[in-house]
Amino acid sequence: MTTHILTLILIVLVWSGAALAQRPDSTDGTVFIEEHVSFVLKEPLGWVLDVETAKVERVQAVLYREGSSWRDGVAVMYVRVIHKDETQPTIAKVIANDVAQFLKASKESTISDSPSIQTRDKKNSVVKVFYDAANKNFESVAFIDEAKVVVIIALSSREKGEYEKAVPAFDALVGSYSLFAPLVRPADD
Repeated sequence: MTTHILTLILIVLVWSGAALAQRPDSTDGTVFIEEHVSFVLKEPLGWVLDVETAKVERVQAVLYREGSSWRDGVAVMYVRVIHKDETQPTIAKVIANDVAQFLKASKESTISDSPSIQTRDKKNSVVKVFYDAANKNFESVAFIDEAKVVVIIALSSREKGEYEKAVPAFDALVGSYSLFAPLVRPADD
């Protein structure tokens, strides 16, 4: 009976289609249940993972250093999900669209490749480093390919020194990513 109740709860959560985050009892991280994907992230030591502020920002999560806030943090991180569709059916197209939009804002801005970061479930993310010359903003973005979505994890900072200090936390956050497969009741034989 308990298995049936757990299965029903998981189905309702997935079926709702809304971004949902909940803290499991273990230290493995926060489970995010989205349309077409569920995943786990663990905030780096000294960082706060905030899903309430994220709702206002229309992303899945925002992160900032303890003692700071999303609004006041010099270096912050965020997580968003891009759904693949006819205009961007692959991770390559999602990245190309992101790069094109970024370069529209300022032609002096730069983009470079960075080494891939392996996720907890052994996927290799595609990592790009963006420098927004107009706003003097530094950003690292990891793109993680899933069947129907691309999960984006980004670090952003208005100061180069703070950006560089936050890169290890960004690496840890991307490294904590894992696809989450809710338990489903096996079919009766």
